[in-house]
Amino acid sequence: MRNLFETCIDVGSGLILSTMIQLFIFPFFDMYPTVLESFHIAVIFTAISICRSWCWRTIFGRTRKKHV
Repeated sequence: MRNLFETCIDVGSGLILSTMIQLFIFPFFDMYPTVLESFHIAVIFTAISICRSWCWRTIFGRTRKKHV
């Protein structure tokens, strides 16, 4: 249960940080998203990141099982 809590804190803080960074950085590129639009962008990248992490863990987990 502790791992779930830590994962939720990690993902949640990443969403907030990503949204804030986008609001700061995007204007340098003449993009002016709203807070909600920045949050939606962050959610998309977070979902992709979670899928990517799962894929790599699956691949390395299978590799470890073959070598044991």
